[in-house]
Amino acid sequence: MFWDSLTATDFEKAVEACEGVCVLPIGVIEKHGNHLPLGTDMHVSTNVAKDAAELEKAIVFPYYFMGQIAEARHYPGTVAVSHHLMMQVLREICDEIARNGCKKILILNAHGGNNHFLPFFAQEQPGVNRDYCVYIRNAGWCTAEQRKALEAEVGCDSDNWGEHAGFRESALLMHLHPELVKPAEQPAHEGKSFNRLPHLEKHGIYTGFNWYADFPYHFAGDFSAATPEAGKIFYDAIVKDVAEAIKAIKKDDVSLRLAKEYVNYGNNPTNKITHEE
Repeated sequence: MFWDSLTATDFEKAVEACEGVCVLPIGVIEKHGNHLPLGTDMHVSTNVAKDAAELEKAIVFPYYFMGQIAEARHYPGTVAVSHHLMMQVLREICDEIARNGCKKILILNAHGGNNHFLPFFAQEQPGVNRDYCVYIRNAGWCTAEQRKALEAEVGCDSDNWGEHAGFRESALLMHLHPELVKPAEQPAHEGKSFNRLPHLEKHGIYTGFNWYADFPYHFAGDFSAATPEAGKIFYDAIVKDVAEAIKAIKKDDVSLRLAKEYVNYGNNPTNKITHEE
C-alpha cells in the first residue's frame, strides 16, 4: 500500500492492517555508470518495498532520495545535500510517519553510500527521545548461504557481482526496466579499480575519498554477463527476504518497549533503573 495512494479514511484502516509498520525506501539520485539510470536505487528499493509489502502488509512511504552521495556530486544529474540537512530531514520524516500511527519504520536502503549514514542515524535514536523504532536494512542483504545459492543459480560468483552498477544491479534493472538500460554506452574498462590508496587501505585506514580513489568513473564491476533472467532471480529473492524482515518487525515486541524505557530513564537519569527481560 503506497502511502500517497491512500485516502485519509483508508490510511487509518491501513495502519491497523499493517500493525503500524511503514517501509521507507531510500537511496540517492546518482550516476550508475553510463548504462543505468540516475534513479536506479529508486527503481530497486521502491519496487522491492511494494512487492514485499504485498506479501506481508505494510505501508510504503514515497521514495526518499536524500542519502549520502558527496563522493559523486561532480557527476551530471547527481543530487547531493549537506549531511546536516540529510540527518535533520530524515529524522523529521520519521517523526511524521510515527505521528501518523506507524511506530515501526523500516528504512529499506538500496545505496552503498548510505551504509555509514543510516546506522549512524539509527544510533542517534536513543539520544532524541522518540517513541517509535527505526529499523535499518539493505535491500540486497542476504546470508552467506543465500548468497552462495544465488551465485550458483545465476552462474556468477560474488567477486563479479560488482559494487556499483555491476552485474547484479544491471541485471535487476534489466528485469525491472529493460528500456532504461543502455549497455553500449558503458566502456567495460571503466569498471576496474584504479587502486590508488593501497598504502592506506592495507592498514585499515578510511578517508572520504576511498571509493573515488578506486572507481573514479562511479562504476564498479563487469555487467557484460547480466541478463533479465538473472535479475528476476535476484529480485524475487530480495522481495521474499524483505517480506520476512517485515514479518519479523511485526513480531518484535521488545524494541518499542526498550525505546520507551530509554526515554524514561534518559529524562530521569537519577532514578533507579530496573530492566525487564
